[in-house]
Amino acid sequence: MTELSDTIQEASEHGRESRLNAIVAIWVAITATFMALCNVKDGNVVQAMSQAQAHGIDAWTYFQAKSTKEAILQNTVEQLKFQKAPVPKT
Repeated sequence: MTELSDTIQEASEHGRESRLNAIVAIWVAITATFMALCNVKDGNVVQAMSQAQAHGIDAWTYFQAKSTKEAILQNTVEQLKFQKAPVPKT
């Protein structure tokens, strides 16, 4: 009779361990899924930040090119004015 009670006791202890293992396994699966979703969201945020930075750089480059073209045009106009101006006779 004691063997039977020992066997029942062991089976109930293993049942508790199995339940604990199942709970831990489910918790690990939920945590892994959450981390995967966060990783995807992080990738999207990083991509959006990179695009915003690229747009800012493009805007600054456009501004610099426009300013440079304007300066070249002004210098060319000044040079043409000096070339067209009559040379004073001494």
